Amino acid sequence: MESIVNFYEIHTVSGLTFRFKLDKNPINGEFEPHIWHRHQVEPEDVVAAYMNISYTDYNETHKRYESYSAHDDLNIYYNYYSTDKTKVMIITAFKI
Repeated sequence: MESIVNFYEIHTVSGLTFRFKLDKNPINGEFEPHIWHRHQVEPEDVVAAYMNISYTDYNETHKRYESYSAHDDLNIYYNYYSTDKTKVMIITAFKI
């Protein structure tokens, strides 16, 4: 399920809520996911990669989780915005 709230796109899958920041596209004036503008990665691809995480490190300097899905060949940087870790704020995602 997908919705847009306060310049974030929200995807809820398997009891997890993923929040993606939206940036305004200067060409068409539409709000689109930041990860698409920067790295041409779709939110659905990030959700799939999150479900297939191969390894995760916590970056203490930047206060974020940095994970990689070998299955999807995708890096994901994120934080949780709930104590039970069911709400995930995606910071960025990219392929190597």
